[in-house]
Amino acid sequence: MKNIKILSAVVIVAVTFMSFNGIEKNKETEKAEITAILDDCVIDLEAQLEASLKMDQLNANDIQVVEINEEIDLGFDAFEYLPIGFNAFAGTDISTQDFEIFENEEIVELGFDTAAYLPNEFNAYAL
Repeated sequence: MKNIKILSAVVIVAVTFMSFNGIEKNKETEKAEITAILDDCVIDLEAQLEASLKMDQLNANDIQVVEINEEIDLGFDAFEYLPIGFNAFAGTDISTQDFEIFENEEIVELGFDTAAYLPNEFNAYAL
């Protein structure tokens, strides 16, 4: 009976050590995966920094602007519905005289005379 207890205790201890060994191996694989991910992030960061430095050295005259004029098909001819001599760009020379500016100043009634509280010959708009 004593031998069975000792044998079962040895088996339990051995199984426990084996499970800890498996945990350590799992931790090592996790560390390797995390290290690989961090290495990828560092490589990406380095590439972004290099691209940023190249953008800082970019000259504005080196940039070429390409305008793409695409025709829009409405399914009908729009010129049939426009008046004769229609110019879409007519009247684009707008000046400030074309607008009327209305300034409606609202008078605020405080309920008392403010002149009694101001110095003699006070002008709020004086420079």
